[in-house]
Amino acid sequence: MTQFLRDSFGFIYAPVFIPLVRIVGIFCIGVFVLRLVDSALRRLTLLLPSAHVIANHRVEQRAETLRLIVRSVVKGILIVVVVVTIISELGFDIGPILASAGIAGLAIGFGAQSLVKDVISGFFILFEDQYGVGDVVKVGEQSGVVERMTLRATVLRNLEGQVHVIPNGNIQTVTVMTKEWARAVVDVTVAMKEDLSNVFQVLNRINMRLAQDLSHEILEKPTLLGVEKLDDSGVTIRVIVKTPPLKQADVAREWKRRIKDEFDLAGIEFATKTPVILEEVNRNAG
Repeated sequence: MTQFLRDSFGFIYAPVFIPLVRIVGIFCIGVFVLRLVDSALRRLTLLLPSAHVIANHRVEQRAETLRLIVRSVVKGILIVVVVVTIISELGFDIGPILASAGIAGLAIGFGAQSLVKDVISGFFILFEDQYGVGDVVKVGEQSGVVERMTLRATVLRNLEGQVHVIPNGNIQTVTVMTKEWARAVVDVTVAMKEDLSNVFQVLNRINMRLAQDLSHEILEKPTLLGVEKLDDSGVTIRVIVKTPPLKQADVAREWKRRIKDEFDLAGIEFATKTPVILEEVNRNAG
């Protein structure tokens, strides 16, 4: 084989060419394995059931989170294996290197307790399915969409496009705003003089039409809870409805618009707090 390569490639000496071929082959195998693992993880979504839309969406989020984390771990392992193999192919003795790496790893381990804490916390976040890629969460003072997750950190992007990188070990309390379902809550304050039975009748009519028109964005029939607050500003009535994650704001906006239009048509007056106060102040001053 050596003589064949020497005769075929002339001045390229076989002992140099063979390690070079092996190094290129090792690198290509590493890239192939990484792509194979990534493709296999992407195909996990094909095994998901499609009976329940919300549950299926949640499992898809978890599968995406798992894919990113497993891919990062496999990538790190492959890089180490490829580098060590290439060093061996170049003729270096990797025994002392591995021994030095073991001692260095032990020393780094004592000084990297926070990193270990981050990795362990990241593992339990994934294992317990606390949140995943695509969820909207609030961690401390920061909130946003989970854009990326690793075993070390969680990456959030807020509405302004700002990116927050939060080490998993620093996460104490997480508020997940897209866990399975959400709820739109609308408070309507009408004038004290209004007939509540008429107001309730109009609201029930609005709720029925809203459920029919937004059937894909409403999971349950809207509920009129009744009087929430009673004070000098008027009578506050609360209505609620269950929606898919991240849809509660859209439903609430459309709900409020319809309430405004229907109340105008029915002659129902909203509470006006400021004019009443000013009128009372003027009367006392006179």
